[in-house]
Amino acid sequence: MTLLSNHLHHLQHLRVTISGILQVLQELDRRGSMSQLQNVLDTHRKVVEDGFTRNSDLRYRKYAVTTLRGGVGKSTLSFNMAFELALEHKLLAADLCAQGNLTETLLDETRPDVDVISALRPRLLGPAFGEAPKDIAFRIAQYCGSFKRAKEAYAIPGSAEMFAFPSQLYQQLQLAHSQQNSTAVASLLNSLKTIVSEQADLYQTEVTLMDTSPFYSGGTHLAWCASEALIIPVRVDEHSIDSLELTLDMLTNPAKDFQMWNERAGGQSTPRVAAIVMTMVGAKSRIQSTPDRASQMFISRAIDIANKYSEVFDGDDPSDSIVITDDFMSSGRISGAQSIPISELKVGKFHTVEGRRLQVNASASRYQRELRYLTSML
Repeated sequence: MTLLSNHLHHLQHLRVTISGILQVLQELDRRGSMSQLQNVLDTHRKVVEDGFTRNSDLRYRKYAVTTLRGGVGKSTLSFNMAFELALEHKLLAADLCAQGNLTETLLDETRPDVDVISALRPRLLGPAFGEAPKDIAFRIAQYCGSFKRAKEAYAIPGSAEMFAFPSQLYQQLQLAHSQQNSTAVASLLNSLKTIVSEQADLYQTEVTLMDTSPFYSGGTHLAWCASEALIIPVRVDEHSIDSLELTLDMLTNPAKDFQMWNERAGGQSTPRVAAIVMTMVGAKSRIQSTPDRASQMFISRAIDIANKYSEVFDGDDPSDSIVITDDFMSSGRISGAQSIPISELKVGKFHTVEGRRLQVNASASRYQRELRYLTSML
């Protein structure tokens, strides 16, 4: 009995020791996340108060703005990022979203005779669907006056027919896979990459920015294959945080669709995550230039998720890739509706949007600094 009691005592002590170690590790992890959050907040404060930017060249040539949830400000962000990038680099923008919001903002309400589906469909379905046009890009400055002061910038228009595109794409992928033709699978997956590369070469652009739909299938899948890095907008709410984890899991999990098809293609590269952009962050805080407590909670959770998928981030600390942008409010509505980049809005000026008279308030200068910082870190 004494021997048994000793064993029981030893096991009980061991459980206490393991429990203590786990508590210490959890506390260290919590402190690490808090430290990362504080670094993100400190950087944001420098951006807002001092106009801090990162002095670095573009890390990649092809970016996709992507998230698996709608209503997070993705198209407004894409439009403004396109303008900021075009101030420094010759730009190619491509609209892969069937809703075509970026196309409308960049090219007014022009209905182009060629678009992204004109180039994609012949590559996927063969010559019976015509010959792929060699030139499908339009010079943005001809339609959006703000871009006249930027470097040369071109846009590949989106198409509502992208709604039906996923079924066509996966039908062809399944056919190629059933024939054990990994070369054909790779060619299909890289069809968009080939198209944007050809247009970039044609117009000698330096950087490509692709706007995607909130659905993974079809154009978004091909945009991931075509891009070198992703920019992921995340609204400060529960569903967007869930979507961030879903996006990163889809990007990295060998059992999920993206990596599964990469493997079937004989091995394809995975894009990095260049930035997680926290959007519509609340600024009502007692501390100047600091997000409110609710927003901080969601930012902290985004940091925890980023740490979980650290292998797709550059550098040792994924939180370095997290950028805070405020709720753009009336400035964002004016920007999207009237095709005026936020950087071009004049504080105090009135604009009419959907019959309502909106004024650009002083916070626009804050948004302009946030957008400049986001672009500088790419």
